[in-house]
Amino acid sequence: MKIKSFFVTTFFLSCFFISSQERTNTLPPKIVVDEYHGQKIEDPYRYAEDLNSLIVNEWITAQNKISKNLLSRIGKKQYLIDKQIELDKKKEFVISKLKVTENDKHFYLKRLPDENVPKLYYRQAFSSPEKLLYDPKQFNPDSNTEYVINYLQPNWNGSKIVVSLTKKGKEVSEMIIIDVVSKKTHPEVIKNVWPSNTGGVEWLPDNSGFIYVHYTSIDPRSIEFLKNTKSVIYKLGDNPKILKEVFSKTHNPDLNLEEGDFPITSLKSKNSKYLIGTTPGAGSYYNSYYLPIDEMETKNWKLLFKKSDEIKSIILKGDSLVYQTSKNAPNFRICITSIKDPDFDNPRVLVKERVDEVITDFDLTKDGLYFVTSKNGVKASLFKRENTSRNEIKLPQVYGDLDISSKGIDHSELWITASGWTTDSRRYEYFDGKLIDKDFNQTFDNKQFQEIVVEEIEVEAHDGKKIPLSILYKKGIKKDGKNHTLMDGYGAYGISMSPTFSLRRLLWVLEGGVFAIAHVRGGGEKGEAWHKGGYKSTKPNTWKDFISCAEYLISNRYTSPKKLAVWSGSAGGILIGRAITDRSDLFAAAIIEFGSLNMLRSEMRPNGVTNIKEFGALKDPVEFEGLLEMDAYHHIKDNKKYPATLIAAGLNDARVPAWFSVKFAARLQRANISSTDNLLLIDKDTGHGVDDTKLKGFNRFATVLSFAFWQTGHPDYQPKQQ
Repeated sequence: MKIKSFFVTTFFLSCFFISSQERTNTLPPKIVVDEYHGQKIEDPYRYAEDLNSLIVNEWITAQNKISKNLLSRIGKKQYLIDKQIELDKKKEFVISKLKVTENDKHFYLKRLPDENVPKLYYRQAFSSPEKLLYDPKQFNPDSNTEYVINYLQPNWNGSKIVVSLTKKGKEVSEMIIIDVVSKKTHPEVIKNVWPSNTGGVEWLPDNSGFIYVHYTSIDPRSIEFLKNTKSVIYKLGDNPKILKEVFSKTHNPDLNLEEGDFPITSLKSKNSKYLIGTTPGAGSYYNSYYLPIDEMETKNWKLLFKKSDEIKSIILKGDSLVYQTSKNAPNFRICITSIKDPDFDNPRVLVKERVDEVITDFDLTKDGLYFVTSKNGVKASLFKRENTSRNEIKLPQVYGDLDISSKGIDHSELWITASGWTTDSRRYEYFDGKLIDKDFNQTFDNKQFQEIVVEEIEVEAHDGKKIPLSILYKKGIKKDGKNHTLMDGYGAYGISMSPTFSLRRLLWVLEGGVFAIAHVRGGGEKGEAWHKGGYKSTKPNTWKDFISCAEYLISNRYTSPKKLAVWSGSAGGILIGRAITDRSDLFAAAIIEFGSLNMLRSEMRPNGVTNIKEFGALKDPVEFEGLLEMDAYHHIKDNKKYPATLIAAGLNDARVPAWFSVKFAARLQRANISSTDNLLLIDKDTGHGVDDTKLKGFNRFATVLSFAFWQTGHPDYQPKQQ
């Protein structure tokens, strides 16, 4: 492939129209022409990828001022913030990130209603009194910046715990070690880590140290940021600058790891015979290797399975590997094979694939194999394998989503986390054939939520496929085409939009709106075939499915184009960006947060190499065409009417660079000939919407919802005149 670039300096395109905000404040284009596989592609805002350039920085500052001014004038935006605070206070506390050791010590984060960030607590057992272990304010008491605990991992007996902290939504963290009994923090601070994203921390069997992934660069704007990471051993008391590599491209050159691979090392239990090495990245599948635990400091890794074996998750049982796979079973099956002499072509099948259900989770206990299935990604069931059959474990009600975990194969307890669209998350323990409520958290007991109707339907796609569509609304609404409707979706990496309790969705519904979730291809709702149906060159099915769902809502009078807003972020930016560039007539407004909007330039972002696994490579002529087709920025057309947009991003984003959003917003403002508002918000104090403080999150969701209500004509959300 030849890629040639040259600049055509110009300060106008074929159209001079911009949206209703400041007409004199558009960013001037400077066209670069790239040639890919003989095809020339113009890029008018290549220079905007440099967010430090004076002209780009000044333009972003001006755009932020315009956007914040308009959004601050929506009087009822503050009501949405206050309503979230009010609902938050209905719980005495919120528990998250629960970890339970084999000797039953419980570690978790707990946030009180008047707190902006949670603190770390622990209990000797479930029924024991809790003790405050660590307040993140202790990390840097002289700083005005609030630190957030984004990961924790106790050692095997719960005597010590590793805690990672981040700030301003950066996600990339610093780790500390706390002695649980004395509550003293070890003096060393381990930097260049991101355990909540890549592998976490694996304590050694004797608790003498742990393995974690070290980042050579922690600057998310650097092209070296996510390259050549390495699994390293940290021994307690060591100088953290001395890294003992155990699994990496440099340490294991014979494994032919790529620079964009994330070499993650895991130890499934303290009694495991083997370390497991994986190189997951952004793809669903990966190569895996194993190393006998007593050879930990050697380089004797051996191949366990390949990416082509399509293995999603594994559990070690002695010298056997129990695993979930979609190979020859797109809805997944559970199999077992030997670690030393594996046969992934003809394994022993423990749980067969089913045509109408997808196996989404499994775990082993002392008493057997348990697994979860899901129908259309919205109705979950729990089973225990009994010889060659399955026995359903009935829960108190039907849930949309179930996750299971156990202490390990030497213990009987199975923990179940259950949730739904209008049902707050609950935690149960299944033990000795009985279901026990073991939830630390308080659940919402709000009669208002009982008035919400949930419809689960299937919509016919352009090619005849059936797309699951979830629709939420208050009892008694009229299907007269006048309902303010907000629809979201995602459609990437095989991730399902599973039913979870979300105040932001329910707030929209309580305000009289309809909220719809489109389970489009690219996700995992209908198994691996559903994922591959919106993947690389098949990616157009993702936004075509979304468009079909929008048309269904309109034709069945739930809403109308003037009342329909759409919302997503990250890889969901492809979905929304291409939906509004293909069918701008269907939507009144679109909200895209930290969106992947310029996919032809995806490889030039720090994590672009690993995302090739999901979206495709420029050097491949077929995959290049797929990348071009999914690039919303390059599908903006001059002299065309587009819906109102709110394009938001964070400068600290470690996943999707803010310049994707900047380029898209600049291009859209110049091309759009309608009077709609095309707003840009770039926040220097956040990242990918992860690890934000409570109030930061409340403000973000209030901004999204109030903008959508404003643009769909809700009278209570119109900006006040200055």
